[in-house]
Amino acid sequence: MQTTPSAKPLIGADNNSLIALISINLIVYAFIGFLKVVYYLSSYPLEQFYAQIMHPTILFSHLQILLHQPWALLTYNWTHDGFWILLTNLIWLTAFGIVLQESNANKHLFPIYFYGGLMGGIVFCVVGANNPLMGAGVSVMAIAMAAVVLQPRYRLLQNIAGGIPLWVLGLAYLFVQGFSLIHLEWAMIIASFLGAATGAFYILLLKRGIDLGKWMHQLLHLLNHSLAPKK
Repeated sequence: MQTTPSAKPLIGADNNSLIALISINLIVYAFIGFLKVVYYLSSYPLEQFYAQIMHPTILFSHLQILLHQPWALLTYNWTHDGFWILLTNLIWLTAFGIVLQESNANKHLFPIYFYGGLMGGIVFCVVGANNPLMGAGVSVMAIAMAAVVLQPRYRLLQNIAGGIPLWVLGLAYLFVQGFSLIHLEWAMIIASFLGAATGAFYILLLKRGIDLGKWMHQLLHLLNHSLAPKK
């Protein structure tokens, strides 16, 4: 994989993984919000909305429950129950995702997001916690650390005093996340930082020529080819 800076995909391009990640998170949030309004207008209790809509898509740290809804490992990191949490996650996702795009790693955004969320979710279930896990935070930490490991000397805001090294932003991000997680259960803290470690590990393997996202790229290519209009 090349690590020299290059032009990132156009905002509206079909292959812009960052825009796709942001869009999916926003669409899921808007859809859940719409359903919440429908429940409210239909005079259903809020508890019923959470039991029927939210709970099946978020991750509980009970292995028995996970056996009944294993898909939650793949859906919890797309599900948000608060706009400001969603906005914060998307801001950090954009900041670090752009670095990956400009380092020829656009196609690795989805795999890193996926693996970070999956590994964090699994350890969350194993460690155990009273509260459920939801939101893109774990996956965003994976993308953040992947960007820092790939381009630690990348400089942001280069027009201001020569720019800010990415590793400085990475440390600031870890500090902010650690401070926000300090009052939460250990399972959530461990899941978040394991997600970060997964992102770093993904890039370290990629530098050795091992692409953990290769099967995703091949699957996407196959789907695009099968759905393309026949000439």
